[in-house]
Amino acid sequence: MIKITLQRREPLPTIYRIFLPVAAILLALLTASVYVLIAHGDVFKVYYYLITWPFENPTEIFVTATPLILLAFSVLVAFRARFWNLGPHGQFIAGGLVAAWIGVQLGELPPTLLIPFIYVLAWLAGSAVCLVSWWLKVKRNQDEVLTTLLIWSAMLQINAGLLTGPLKSPYTTYPQSAEISRNAMLPILIPGTRFHAGVILPFIILAFLWILFTKTTMRDRITAATVPRVATLEGINVSSVYFWVAFISGGIAGLAGANELMGLLHYMTPFVGPNYGLVALATAMLGGLNPIGVTIATIFYSIIINGANAMSWNTGVPSFLSDIIQAQALIFFLILGVLNNYRIVVVRKPTPTTAPPKPSIQGFTNGGIRVPRPMELKIAGILRSNAVREPALLIGAAIILSMIRLVFPAIKGSFADLFASSMISLTIFTATPIVFAAMGELLLEKTGVINLGIWGIMIAGAGWGFMAAYFTNNLLYGVLVAAAIGAIFGAILAFLVVTLEAQQHIAGVAVTFYAMNLTYFIHRVLIGSPLVEPTLPQTRVLKIPFIGDAPFIGVLFNQTLYTYIGIYLVTPLLFLILYKTRWGLMIRAVGENPRAADALKIRVHLVRYLAIIVGSALMAVGGAFYPLIDLRTFNLNIGGEWCWIAMALVVLGNWNPIWTWLACILFGSLNAAQAWLTTTMAQIPYQFLLATPYLLTVGLSAIFGKRVRPPKALLQAYRRE
Repeated sequence: MIKITLQRREPLPTIYRIFLPVAAILLALLTASVYVLIAHGDVFKVYYYLITWPFENPTEIFVTATPLILLAFSVLVAFRARFWNLGPHGQFIAGGLVAAWIGVQLGELPPTLLIPFIYVLAWLAGSAVCLVSWWLKVKRNQDEVLTTLLIWSAMLQINAGLLTGPLKSPYTTYPQSAEISRNAMLPILIPGTRFHAGVILPFIILAFLWILFTKTTMRDRITAATVPRVATLEGINVSSVYFWVAFISGGIAGLAGANELMGLLHYMTPFVGPNYGLVALATAMLGGLNPIGVTIATIFYSIIINGANAMSWNTGVPSFLSDIIQAQALIFFLILGVLNNYRIVVVRKPTPTTAPPKPSIQGFTNGGIRVPRPMELKIAGILRSNAVREPALLIGAAIILSMIRLVFPAIKGSFADLFASSMISLTIFTATPIVFAAMGELLLEKTGVINLGIWGIMIAGAGWGFMAAYFTNNLLYGVLVAAAIGAIFGAILAFLVVTLEAQQHIAGVAVTFYAMNLTYFIHRVLIGSPLVEPTLPQTRVLKIPFIGDAPFIGVLFNQTLYTYIGIYLVTPLLFLILYKTRWGLMIRAVGENPRAADALKIRVHLVRYLAIIVGSALMAVGGAFYPLIDLRTFNLNIGGEWCWIAMALVVLGNWNPIWTWLACILFGSLNAAQAWLTTTMAQIPYQFLLATPYLLTVGLSAIFGKRVRPPKALLQAYRRE
């Protein structure tokens, strides 16, 4: 049996640490040739256009890199304090909206006043968006990872709503703002190019950050905030440090949005900055959270991005290849980064001749206190749940309500029946993929691992599931392939966070970036980009006799098999596993106290690997619901619509399967209400209503934030000494 272990050693010399990101980039370029061959492309020709075209147009390298460098600086400032601002794109949008509005409303002001004024307001707008997550973190005990992601999603919808409503240009039918005044436009520095004055801004911010991190006491306070308890003992106000970190991080992102609009776009669109947030996260890590390193890494990414279109035009290889290279560079960097402090050792252990004893929880001690009965084990406060009564109560209520048809036959087909049935149907339809994803995430987090790869894994499940079902004309194959691809990406994540102990947030972002772009690439290779996307046949609905004809609730029993499994089977099955089996006991033990679980001969790494793989498979099956059942086709962004909501609902459900399921149903009902309001309130842009589920989820999390108790080992890597 082979086992990979890490042995701590002295950090590598500086020259070797500098080489690590370079090696990661080279490995990414080298391995990407496999995808070129898959696309039947000429490897040398592909790399020729990918690399040489940008250097034939060098100004474009810096124009493209400008917003990415600023957003990477935003991430850098936050991550240095371990304030995980993963939503700089939402703050970027806020800055862009400010520039679009002020650039029109105050367009008569001279440029010397107008441009600085826009920059200041854009900084404040970006800071304000980020400070919402700061307040939720320090006042309501909410994880800033989820709040920044949810607010980012809400900002996308709010931006689209404003551009189809109050900010829409009267001179076009497209959802975009009016063009800003010429006084608000940044001058072009090199005639005949797009090289505008805003390209200088990243270097000004670079100087600002260099001073901040080398010449001020803020550097020491930010470093101390990475260990809040120690910082508090030293008299440092951690909440204040987080405030200034959020203020600066969000401000730089807002500045980036205004700079992009004034220098390049000149009007706001709903699709500004696609993937900017993910690229910024990647380059911030590749640059080692060092301003100069981040600048260099982002310029390299800009070269790849600019060469992608020329490569695609001349070779036919999908331009998603550049995104795969960027994602792989981050993954290889996480792998090679382990070499800085650890030595990877492969140990060949002899195969045991006798079976090892089964893990026993008898005699388990927690702080010296013996827990005598297995099923009443309490590790760091685990309480037995009596939530098993909930499914029985729901089933009993359904049977009672079904009798309404016998007592009041006239209700069937009435307006009240039709309205209630449509709302319930949409609720269940919306909740099905979210339940799959939320239960998968809950299973992971119960072992102490959070999976920000959920977005990419759900999209991968959707894309690969659709392709399998389309080419085989079999829905079951689509579901099985989706589960398999989710398990594969789950295994990649498990290797990064369990074996290599990579930072879980960054590893999840890397998996998301890689999974979604690999899926888009393969989809483009196999199906191409037809004018009309191919579709799958509609799935047959299964009606349960008698109760399926009941008024109001009959629709609950007129669903596809996919929905029946997602809504009625997955949650009680997970509940029984977690709370009524030995495996569930081990899962909870690993999530609460992995060291104590290891002392009981529980294989902590194996438990986490299995939970991540199975949980990721569930996420992918949830993503596949959209192309297989709902839309019956696949295109960009299909599959991951509600991924961040699913993660938030796990927190809202306090990591309990039943309560999380109820939170999913609540969210589904909110979405149903939003859909009804969209059809009845035509004067309001529907995007505003699409944003309400995200904002309401943030609000509910703020209300109940201090009542939740996550697994104690959440986000904690475990290495056996």
